Amino acid sequence: MGVFDHIKNRNDASLVQGTTFTANDESSQKADGEAALEQSAEDSSDSTSLEALNEKEVALHPNEVTEDALPGVQKAEAAALVWSKTAVYLTYAWIWLCFFMLALQQSIGSNVQSFAYADFSAAPEVSTAGILASIIGGVLKLPIAKTLNIVGRAEGFLLFVGVYILGIIILAACNGPNSYAAGYVLYWIGYDAIYMILDIFIADTSGLKNRAFAFGFASTPFICTAFTGPLAAQSFLKMTTWRWAYGAFAIIMPFVFVPLALVFKFYQLKAEKMGLFVRDKSGRSFAQSLMFYIHEFDVVGAFILMAAFILFLLPFSLETYGRAGYKSATFIAMVVIGFLLFFVFAAWEKFFARTHFVKWELFRQRTVLGAFCTAAILYFSFYSWDLYYYNFVYVVYNLSVSNTGYMSQIYNIGSTFWSVVFGVWVRYIKTFKYTCLFFGLPLMFLGAGLMIRFRGQESNIGYIVMCQIFIAFAGGTLVIGEDMAVMAAADREGVPMMLSILGLSSSVGGAIGYAVAAAIYDNIFPSALRKALPADSADDLWSTIYLGGVTVQRSYPVGGDIRNAINYAWGQSQRNGAISATCILVLAIPSIGIWKNYRIDKKQNKGTVI
Repeated sequence: MGVFDHIKNRNDASLVQGTTFTANDESSQKADGEAALEQSAEDSSDSTSLEALNEKEVALHPNEVTEDALPGVQKAEAAALVWSKTAVYLTYAWIWLCFFMLALQQSIGSNVQSFAYADFSAAPEVSTAGILASIIGGVLKLPIAKTLNIVGRAEGFLLFVGVYILGIIILAACNGPNSYAAGYVLYWIGYDAIYMILDIFIADTSGLKNRAFAFGFASTPFICTAFTGPLAAQSFLKMTTWRWAYGAFAIIMPFVFVPLALVFKFYQLKAEKMGLFVRDKSGRSFAQSLMFYIHEFDVVGAFILMAAFILFLLPFSLETYGRAGYKSATFIAMVVIGFLLFFVFAAWEKFFARTHFVKWELFRQRTVLGAFCTAAILYFSFYSWDLYYYNFVYVVYNLSVSNTGYMSQIYNIGSTFWSVVFGVWVRYIKTFKYTCLFFGLPLMFLGAGLMIRFRGQESNIGYIVMCQIFIAFAGGTLVIGEDMAVMAAADREGVPMMLSILGLSSSVGGAIGYAVAAAIYDNIFPSALRKALPADSADDLWSTIYLGGVTVQRSYPVGGDIRNAINYAWGQSQRNGAISATCILVLAIPSIGIWKNYRIDKKQNKGTVI
């Protein structure tokens, strides 16, 4: 994928032939490894950190599976030690295809989703499914990350491909709210898990220097599906029904995902035959194995952390869907208990856990904590205005549905494009912190700040597009920067967990941002509308317009007094959302500022990688 790099100190001929190294070879490699470690120690203020120890292991034993690593990590290393550079390239091409098909299916599904629940759209199960899918899908990333390290990447991937396919099948066959809700939740659990595991595949098979580019390039399918997805959905609805828009992918997707898992298993088995990876029999009884995995998974710590995220996220989702108000006892109790459980989890990990669910050395690093805070802040900022952005441009600028869709895709396309550019830049300068701090964050301030001025009917739509482009380029920089921060701070074993918690931090920020956006709209839009409506309007006209949604709002002629009042109310609502988005970004300055300025000319992974 793009610019590639070899990992040093690797003897391909010896690996392919399965021969052993001579004593001189080993001595030479160890000398090189020690020299590399000394250089790493000079560059890092903490030579005993996890990333430094990981680099020492890679430098001293570049052609061996890490002896004390978890089985899932050993399997990934074994595959990378025996496959060729051509196999890596072809695997990356297939990973890109997996991302493309995942994005295409999601785009089609989102466009036909309303038809799936059209007959029961008012049923409470529909909104409940949205709440559960967003929270459970995010929280389950934590045990998924642990499973990938303990059991294996390919095994975990196949498991959640099965969950994903099952969800699609249930959605395609649903006839009522209960079956729709079950299918929707399973679908999003599988989707989120597959997306995360594909990211981990990329992290496993790329060096740090090229990883920003690899992550950015892997997201480029979303540029294609931004336009092809709606057209394909329309074709499904025209030629068949919405059921086939789901059902077709229940047939197609196994042929897309399963070959990728088989590739990793094939090379793992090849490494076993060559003696590079040996399966050790535990000799434990069933009861002993059960207790072993309870401790190895740190089940207590996992439940505490998942409960903390669920209790903290759930009330904001309930408020967004109108299920609980900010003043309700339910909302307050869940937020307070959820917040306190984070400290309970930290205490458990520090003082009681035999095996840490999250390595304490990672949990306390300033770069990791700063990246988690940055992710939450950025998603809070984004969703403060994005929740009603589609409706805003649809009504105020009187756009068609297709043009409104294009306006809503500016961020996705722009951020995806710019993440590739940023990845190339990171590979060239070999650092990322100061690009995020002095380019990405100021550009985000600029885009969000200018929206305060240009959110209204008196501003040309071109200024809205300009702000969106600024925010998109900033997002493409900062999101990849967050990923690189947590991966540079971690050893190989810690990467899956770091990416999963980073994703959860984004969910926390996004959930609060959604709730803030809903609160701003519910309070600002009606009051601004009442203020701007003509004096001779009916007393209840404002509630008819407010509750009627965009359909009623667009029914009034453009240029009329009532339509101008509606446009004014939208402008005030979006203006306050933009103010919220800009103010919260102030906290991102120290969050990025505390990152260590890591140099990414590190190996991190063994074997043949990008």
